[in-house]
Amino acid sequence: MLAPLLRATSIKRHPHVRRFSAWHDSLPIADLLETTFHEEIQISRQQGDDNAEGQQMIRALRTYGPIDAMMSQTAPAFVWEEEGQLLGNVSIQRNPTRTNTWVIGNVATHPNHRNRGISTALIQAALEFARQQRGARHLALQVVDGNGPAMHLYQKFGFETIGKVTRYHRASVWTQTPATPSEVIDPIQLANIPVVRSARWSDRDLVWNATHANVPDALTYSEPFDESPYRLGLRWSFRNNLGGNREHWHVGRRGAVRTCANFEVHDHYVELMLIDDATVAEGVALLAAGLHRFTDYISKSLLTAQSHPHPAAHTALKLMGFVPRQTFIHMKIDL
Repeated sequence: MLAPLLRATSIKRHPHVRRFSAWHDSLPIADLLETTFHEEIQISRQQGDDNAEGQQMIRALRTYGPIDAMMSQTAPAFVWEEEGQLLGNVSIQRNPTRTNTWVIGNVATHPNHRNRGISTALIQAALEFARQQRGARHLALQVVDGNGPAMHLYQKFGFETIGKVTRYHRASVWTQTPATPSEVIDPIQLANIPVVRSARWSDRDLVWNATHANVPDALTYSEPFDESPYRLGLRWSFRNNLGGNREHWHVGRRGAVRTCANFEVHDHYVELMLIDDATVAEGVALLAAGLHRFTDYISKSLLTAQSHPHPAAHTALKLMGFVPRQTFIHMKIDL
């Protein structure tokens, strides 16, 4: 009942809620995020990942300079301030690849002040802000699977689940030698696997169809999706050459794998794209080819994300040493 009421009336901002000020709020928000997500940060560090997205953001907030503050001063974010203390935060930004959609993130309430309506008031402020933007049609977000209180809050506002993605991590190729298909798949199955090879421009339809199957349109509301890495051709080759040939595609008959060597950040990236009728064995063969490429690069851990359901892809990732970290529920509301 709350969602229709919110659509029918203008939301009056709570007196404790105000716009984010980069000049004054960056350090308090860094403290708030570190306190709110303490357990998640500790788990990431125990897993050897000191460069998770949340930790990168906290470090950025702690090192804001005058130029950073000036560029972020108009950032659409809201805080809950009470007696000079920041107890809650929410950010909202336009999806750069789906400009009629705004995305909510960094919803945080201090653990000692929960169940007081702080998150509700902040979400209301972000929702009202989005509705006032020209051309805005949708508001989207991601929430960790299993976070019942957050799911309940978003559902009260009318958000509906539109997809699910699991993020995986794998140790460095140098510290954990890539398995070969024969080590994890029955030889009888391997005999029927089509040859895996480097992709050519003529494979562009296969690559795009596999991409579209694994990144359905619904997931592009809360996760900006740049098509360019998945559109093989002259433009892709030119951009990749300029960037040092960081990206490479391998293809099979019913799928593809993209590998991206990252020189600046902590992890390399892998994307397994199986068409619906592909087998686990085909997924393993594609991953083996992709991981072998990284033996020529500096030792780094590997990240990937896999949408659901795609059971063959999830099974292949686990067989090849990828460990699931978190699953995120994608949600959306129409404005």
